[in-house]
Amino acid sequence: MFFVFNKQKIYTYLVSIVTVVLLFCVAGSLNNTSNGGNTIQTASTTQKRLPIYNVQTEEKKVAFTMNCAW
Repeated sequence: MFFVFNKQKIYTYLVSIVTVVLLFCVAGSLNNTSNGGNTIQTASTTQKRLPIYNVQTEEKKVAFTMNCAW
């Protein structure tokens, strides 16, 4: 199996590799220097509010709903 490289392919691969390395370096430096190197863990204490699925009533009614937020 032979690999054929020309100048255009070499430049393309070189630019993409350098870009990925720079992005990892920037992400790593931002992660280490933010907040003095300390991480703060937070959590919500409130419970998740769920929609009302049914209500007990004497009236004979039907409601059609679509939940698209999932």
